[in-house]
This record gives sequence, C-alpha cells and structure tokens, in this order.
Amino acid sequence: MAAPNQLHTLKKERNSLLRHCFVPAEFSFGVTIPLLKNKHGDIASSDMYRGTVSKLFERVLLDVFGDYLQSNILQYGFKKDVGCVNALSTFNESVRYFTYRGSRVYCVSLDANKASGI
Repeated sequence: MAAPNQLHTLKKERNSLLRHCFVPAEFSFGVTIPLLKNKHGDIASSDMYRGTVSKLFERVLLDVFGDYLQSNILQYGFKKDVGCVNALSTFNESVRYFTYRGSRVYCVSLDANKASGI
C-alpha cells in the first residue's frame, strides 16, 4: 500500500487534473513493469501480473465520478458492486423463462480476455 505522503501527492495531482480539466498526453502512454501475483504460477500467463498506475488512475476517476456514470442495467463488467455472479444469474433466469414457455434457447460465448491476438 502507498505511504500517506504518496497518497497525498496522488490526491493533489487528481485535484489539479480535475480543476484544470486537463489530462497530460503522457497519460495515454505507459511502461508496463510486470509485477508477479504468484511466483509459483505460470509466468507466461498475463493473468499472473498486477495492474499498473493507469489502473490506479482509473480507480480514482471511478471513485470521483462513479455516481455520475450510467450504463445499461444488463452490463456487468467494469461496474461497481456487480460481476460474473450477476451475469450468470441473469443468464439462468432468461434461459429458464424461455424454456418454460416452450422456446428454444441458443447461446454463444466469447472469451474476450484472449481475443486481443497479442
């Protein structure tokens, strides 16, 4: 966890960006320094590495503006207090609803995590 003076510096930076409605061009570029989550896991897997400072900045923006952001109620990713369990519950209820009424249900799934091609 960051030291109190580092958090104070980040807070001052965030407030300055918000006050001046400005985000430096450098924020659109980054250097990724791999920080392994578990030294006993598969180091070739991108899932084994922690997020970067840009993730911290995104989290700060979400904390500041989260109450003003809206999305469809059926969006579960990248949203506070909802996730995979909510998506699966909606899926199960939808399948149950249509099959109970005699309809066929077709499903397609995509693992977008691996779709980047990198």
